[in-house]
Amino acid sequence: MLYISSHRFLQSIVQDKPSNIAGRIREARHRAQMDPAALRAQLREYGIDLSKTGLHRLETTEPKNPNLKIIEAIADITNVSPGWILFGKGPTVPDTEVGSAIRSRVIDTIELMSGALDLSARQESTLHNWLKSVRESKPKQIKKP
Repeated sequence: MLYISSHRFLQSIVQDKPSNIAGRIREARHRAQMDPAALRAQLREYGIDLSKTGLHRLETTEPKNPNLKIIEAIADITNVSPGWILFGKGPTVPDTEVGSAIRSRVIDTIELMSGALDLSARQESTLHNWLKSVRESKPKQIKKP
């Protein structure tokens, strides 16, 4: 069960679900748990005034010449990479976020699995303190091979 859950989590980070730019823009907004009005409001902070119809068209009709300023703003607002929106390649989240997402999931998995161990009170306390210190520490930068 944990393997499947972790496997699905990793797939969600690197998976290319939608097959076009419009679908990936919509998917990015959904993952950010934003309704269209919230995304439009955030876009205004980037100096982009997009109407309801304009956003709907952007999310449903494949753009022939996507406006890179809009794509970059949507990527920044929804915390995905512009490359994923444009090409559907690579991780949905920016490279700088992938390592911390995986790290957080590993820490959560260790904590969950520790419940299956027969630990003494002292061992439980030590593990709890270690997990707390790992969560609070700043991870080292992970370099790609």
